[in-house]
Amino acid sequence: MLSIYTGKGREASLITLKKLEIYDFFDLIITGSDVKDHKPSPEGIEIFLDKYSLDKEKVLMVGDAPADIKAARAAGIQAASVVWDSYAYEKVLSMESDFVFHSVKELKTFFEKEV
Repeated sequence: MLSIYTGKGREASLITLKKLEIYDFFDLIITGSDVKDHKPSPEGIEIFLDKYSLDKEKVLMVGDAPADIKAARAAGIQAASVVWDSYAYEKVLSMESDFVFHSVKELKTFFEKEV
């Protein structure tokens, strides 16, 4: 299962995902329009977990911001940080994610081995 949880509104999110031609890769798209409490609240993650009855130990949140790590921790799942273009690089690194990726290639290699 693959989901996206973004703070963007639904309309803007769908436009972006379709423009990037990645819309169809996601089983569930959760946007800022779909939650009452925005990140770092785990609400969007919990929607995904509940909808698919997922085992938290088998779920990984991949993000580039401190709020992503906080949301993952609050939901009780692992956090992976991608920092190749993070606006909060130092802060993200200081939060000690379960995994840190400095390049798209590193992330790709991880998924090829682990998923």
